[in-house]
Formats: sequence, structure tokens, C-alpha cells
Amino acid sequence: MDFYKKLQALGDGPKDSDEAKPQQTDVVAGGKVAQFIAVPGAAKLVTKANPELEGKIGFFPIPGKTADKPGAVFTGGSDLIIPMASSRQDGAYEVVKALAGEKWQVELAKAMNYVPNRKSLAKEVGGDPGTAAMAVGAANGHATPNSPNWAAVEARNPIKEFQTAVLTGADPRAAAAKADEVITQALNSGK
Repeated sequence: MDFYKKLQALGDGPKDSDEAKPQQTDVVAGGKVAQFIAVPGAAKLVTKANPELEGKIGFFPIPGKTADKPGAVFTGGSDLIIPMASSRQDGAYEVVKALAGEKWQVELAKAMNYVPNRKSLAKEVGGDPGTAAMAVGAANGHATPNSPNWAAVEARNPIKEFQTAVLTGADPRAAAAKADEVITQALNSGK
């Protein structure tokens, strides 16, 4: 968080908001933002809102503490689930299996400008400059814990609460302890 605070201090954006309030692509489309963190497809939204920026947007992985390694990033995406109450679990399993498989991961990644679910497939979509930069960053990526209760953590989003608390003046250790308690309870209870 010390490094994150230093990065945040380089700009003058809100410390208690997120990418949706206001929509970061709309802010960038105003033409007064030097850089922002987003998935590659966000550039299309920026140029749609401001066609004058077409061809003026470049991509790079989130910088690390040293020039030789990109910053650690979250690697993950949508959860593909099969409800326990589904009367068509076999068919649902086949859909999930197909969507998570190599063929559809490559096709979806190309269509949506993101990195597929396996590093070995990243080269398949490297033609897009945004996706190529994202793939470099994903090499230093980390996923959420493999837990059936992770959705309970996401529902509250204690990591964002932790970051916001620290950026707005809270003691980092105390804020981290609080976030850890919330995450632990959610992972242990599923609520």
C-alpha cells in the first residue's frame, strides 16, 4: 500500500471513488488524462466518446517497482458456475467446459481484447497492442484464492475498502487487519 499511495499521489484523482464514479473512460475522453489503468477494450470506449483521440492511445503493462518487471496485477474474470438447483447440470457443464477451453478462450479474447485464461494462449491474441501489453502484465499476475466462498468476499469488496481507507488517511496496518478479518470470515462462512 505504501507503493500504491505513492502512485496515487502522482495524480489528483479522487481517493474515495472507483472507475465507475465517474466513468473513467468519460474522464479520459476529456483529453486531459495522461494515463489510466484499464482493460484494452476501454480504449475503444474512450475513442468512441472522443474520436479526436483515435490513434493517440498507447498501451503498457502496469509498471513495477523496477524497470525489469511489471507490477503485480489481478488475473481473473467472470465466474462460470452451475447452480446446484439446475435441472440441466450436464448441459451446463458442457457450456462451462467449452467457454473455459482453448478454442473459446482464444475467440473470446480476440473479440473482447483480453488475455485468455492460460498464459500459454496469450500469444494467440498478441496482435492487438493492448492485449499484448496486458499479457506482459499477466505474467506477473495473481488470482484470487480457489475457494467456493470467494463470491462472498467479492460481494463486499473489502480490498477496495482497505485501499480507500489507506488512501484517505487510515493507518495501513489497522485497515489491513480489518480487511483480513472480513476476508477470513467470508472465506470461512460463505457469507
